[in-house]
Amino acid sequence: MLATSSVPVSLAHAQLRAINHRAVHALVVPDAPFINALVDDDFRFTASDGEWVDRDGYLARMRSPARLHSASCEGVRVRLYGTVALVQGTVQTPLDDGVVSRLRYSDVYTLRGRAWSLVNSQHTLAQVGVPMSSRTGVVPRHLPWSGQDPQGDELAVLQALNAQYVQAYRDADVAWYDAHFAPDYNAVQGDGTVCDRSAALARFALPSFATEMRDFPVDRVTVRRFGELALIHAENAYTLKDGREGVSRYTDIWHRQGGDWRCVAAHITEHRQPV
Repeated sequence: MLATSSVPVSLAHAQLRAINHRAVHALVVPDAPFINALVDDDFRFTASDGEWVDRDGYLARMRSPARLHSASCEGVRVRLYGTVALVQGTVQTPLDDGVVSRLRYSDVYTLRGRAWSLVNSQHTLAQVGVPMSSRTGVVPRHLPWSGQDPQGDELAVLQALNAQYVQAYRDADVAWYDAHFAPDYNAVQGDGTVCDRSAALARFALPSFATEMRDFPVDRVTVRRFGELALIHAENAYTLKDGREGVSRYTDIWHRQGGDWRCVAAHITEHRQPV
């Protein structure tokens, strides 16, 4: 788990993959000393049921995780942003009825001195039939975005960008997303689907809010900063046009590139399915 700020990229990738492997194994065989050392004081967990859990709650869960016979990890991807890293993948676990459960995760690590520390984790269960591979798409034709990014205090800028992100969904403003998504952007949807940048842009070009939503508020927004990476957490207690209501919770991950913030990932988990 040791590293330095000048560690070669290849070594940092190897360290994070080793940590990831051990953390997945801890879901089967509890490893309290390792998890206690790994999880940062400023830790936040969005569980697969959408619950927001702090460090103490997460450690309690990891001391007595659900009884699993085994767990394997697929499609692990490590992205480094200076001394902060985003690790994503899928944990597969066989259940007693023969079904294989698939759980998508997005973990964020930061370098604390000489050790990688886990500061955020979000889980989403993949529904039956959701493909394992990332979905791709074709970016629809559109005019360039002609707006202006917010300026000033970094916290206020990030909060404003979050508000713009949501408004762009309401307006099906694909140009805004194209201007603000980093080249390596991906998204985990509430059903466990993973979309790459082009597939996400194709989705946002659709008038989903106009055709499906009656109300889509944004609440409980918090912003956390780690180096040049920022995590925006929020809740959508939405209402569909047929009157059903649901609650989703998301984490958007932004990277400061030069003087501009660009979104590198989004992860959505349903806290309450529409009923």
